[in-house]
Amino acid sequence: MNKNSKELIMKTSTFYYISLFLLLLSCSQANKKTMHVKSVDIKRKEINFPPSDVLQLKSYYLTSFNQSGPLPELIGYNYKEHALDCINLTSKQITQIPFQREGPQAIVWPTGIYYHSKDSIWLSDESQNVFLLNHTGDVVKRIDLKAFLNEGEELIIRTNHAMSTIHLGYDHDHQSLLCTIKDKSVKPTRFKVKEINLSNQEVSSFELSASVVEPYIDEGYANMSEPNVSFIGENIIYNYPIESHIYILNRQDGSRKTIEADSEHTPNKANKCSSKTDYSAWIKHGFENPHFYDVMYIPSLKMYVRLHAGPIDLPDANHPEEVAYKRSLYAMFFDSAFQSLGETVLPQGIYNPYTGWSATPSGIAFFVDGPQSPNETDNLELEIVSPN
Repeated sequence: MNKNSKELIMKTSTFYYISLFLLLLSCSQANKKTMHVKSVDIKRKEINFPPSDVLQLKSYYLTSFNQSGPLPELIGYNYKEHALDCINLTSKQITQIPFQREGPQAIVWPTGIYYHSKDSIWLSDESQNVFLLNHTGDVVKRIDLKAFLNEGEELIIRTNHAMSTIHLGYDHDHQSLLCTIKDKSVKPTRFKVKEINLSNQEVSSFELSASVVEPYIDEGYANMSEPNVSFIGENIIYNYPIESHIYILNRQDGSRKTIEADSEHTPNKANKCSSKTDYSAWIKHGFENPHFYDVMYIPSLKMYVRLHAGPIDLPDANHPEEVAYKRSLYAMFFDSAFQSLGETVLPQGIYNPYTGWSATPSGIAFFVDGPQSPNETDNLELEIVSPN
């Protein structure tokens, strides 16, 4: 065999193996894209509240459910009254815990709530303080979180469904607070959770892994540039609004898991925004891309739930309310090991997308306050949604 023939055979073989590798890779990617997520049926339990002496809202953007004991109570921040409304889901009674606006007991605009029990309500506000409140609203303890920040670090606790949901956490067993920090002293920006021991003020830090599909979330994604963070048991459960993966970090042993949680109904990653400065482009970007929300836990069912909104065209960024209630909202359910149980589309135009929802022991509570809602009164109405 001459030299030219050998070279031809080698080139042909090389081309064959490269082609085979690319074919196998494309098949693998195709299999990943067509991974089947089964549909799941849901049940919806209505709770209609009678007229109340309390000037309650029809929906609350900041809520927390009682985390200990049998009391079936949801509390929500009433911005009109600057108070916490205590909403009993069984008796359908609403009582109120008023806040002071001035003086040593003053609380400014709340950013996070963790409702452990009647006399253990933890609340953060825009002053970057965390308050321990009792059932009458008295401030039992105040913790200045600024004292635990290093140079370049920023505290982020918020519930804003156009941006992210970053909860305040409290661990009764550890007697510690949990809060999320944005570290701007490094590039790309990093996020971490700090656990503050309330007895000795010692701090443990847990760095959150970057998104596996977009490590530079703070560059080009407009309002969706920070993670959603929840605290459930020993786990820090977080995800990024721009993509569908779920990340789990165990505070006890340091173990980490990444859960593939692709939706079959929508794209599973947002596109970058067309502008870094034009806020109308940011609003348009938020509507015309999927938005993945925080992970919640339903204790009695031992299930996790992740909601996300599908993309929708926004013709006029000055009037997003014209399409907000037409946007599809999806719920994906997982068992205690984070195996997917299925996904469903939720009723359209009934729930308020600007305020939101809350986990309860038996399901996810949605505020019925949309244009398609049958509730035409000023009374509060909830639906508790859970799998059949």
